[in-house]
Amino acid sequence: MSTQASDLARRLAERAELVCRRYLSNGRRVGRYWVVGDARNAPGRSMFVRLRPRNGGKGAAGKWTDYVAAKIMLRLGAEALSHSRLAISTQHNVVLREVV
Repeated sequence: MSTQASDLARRLAERAELVCRRYLSNGRRVGRYWVVGDARNAPGRSMFVRLRPRNGGKGAAGKWTDYVAAKIMLRLGAEALSHSRLAISTQHNVVLREVV
């Protein structure tokens, strides 16, 4: 990351709550996090933005997680896995029929 980008990221993290209040105004503070629906400022509780790091632990301020996006990715992965199992099963049955 360039020096300018690193500096900007650091300064935004130092002011994470101010940035959230301005750009994610439909959210609210809950403990060490700002909770909002999504990055488009929808109301809700899916996206969490860390406002300050844990005491003596990992996790930078400003880091965010959107749990709906994670659930969608898990569902898509499960569907893909299910589809690939179906394809393997179908291929297996075709091979068995050819052998028999």
